Amino acid sequence: MQITDNTVYYLRRSSIPVVPVMLFVLCLLLGMGFAAVVGAYHQPRWVAAETLVDVQPLRLNVKEIRSFTAHPSSVTSVTFSPAGHSLLTTASNGQIRWWDSQGTMTRSVHKDDSILWSGAFSPDGKLIVVGKQDGTAEVWNQEGQLVTVLRGHKDWVNQAQFSPQGDRILTASSDGTARLWNLQGQLITTLTGHQGAVWSASFSPNGRFIATASSDNTVRLWDGQGRLVNQWRGHSQWVREVVFSPDGKTIASAGNDGTIRLWSLSGRATVLRGHGSVVRRLRFSPDGRFLASAGQDGTVRLWDRRGNEISKLNSHKDWVLGLSFSPDGRYLASSSADTTVKLWDLGS
Repeated sequence: MQITDNTVYYLRRSSIPVVPVMLFVLCLLLGMGFAAVVGAYHQPRWVAAETLVDVQPLRLNVKEIRSFTAHPSSVTSVTFSPAGHSLLTTASNGQIRWWDSQGTMTRSVHKDDSILWSGAFSPDGKLIVVGKQDGTAEVWNQEGQLVTVLRGHKDWVNQAQFSPQGDRILTASSDGTARLWNLQGQLITTLTGHQGAVWSASFSPNGRFIATASSDNTVRLWDGQGRLVNQWRGHSQWVREVVFSPDGKTIASAGNDGTIRLWSLSGRATVLRGHGSVVRRLRFSPDGRFLASAGQDGTVRLWDRRGNEISKLNSHKDWVLGLSFSPDGRYLASSSADTTVKLWDLGS
């Protein structure tokens, strides 16, 4: 009995501290597990929500507000005036036309039947320059009078534009060169080095640099004196278009491979895919928030700065050849081989 009593007593003594310790440890473990579960549940959800918001593409409520037949042939370019109150169009039959904001033609010039590949206003809006299939570029005033003819290229002039300061003209030609001219039509310098047609040439916003795009599949960067600064490869086919962003930190290019590339000045590229065929034109919005692209697939597409496609406009019935943002960035004009010009309200 004594042993039994001792045994019973021993068991009772040992059971008193063990049970609370076991309960404490169990509660501690359960608490730690619960905290871990709660932490695991909340932390990823919080991070994922932040990431989701960060990469959510912007969507624009784009509306077609006007469409009109601009020429009896392909409308190769459309450009808003610097004041934004009128439009300039060029055509494959050699016509130049001015339009008011309602789509009413205010002036028409038809010197000859040489295809006009591009048209652009001077910064003050007093002059325009057009690039022609016959190897010349022509400068006209707003009254429809021919001011200057730029002669020297040996093949098509695919693009022509004024410098941001309005004191020079830049031309790109299928003869493999780009050229700088003064307003009197005198050659300043020739940019040589491309091994194929130069389809596009563009000034940087400050006018200090020039970017060119060529059928040798390269994009090249030049200084204001025509000296090569850099060249980039990435497109697998002809590069048709090159433009600077408004801040001058990005160069966008596009071409026959159906892609768009956003180049940093160090040469790193982001590739944008979406068009089903050749991309003919690119334009940045004035504030740099959007990039518009025009393709032979008949679509106009809008992209954000990250390269997300945010809108697809597909009411043209043929190749889209021209693009222009209004100076305030609210409207986009597009022109097409279907002979029409369309105006789009970006609703931004």
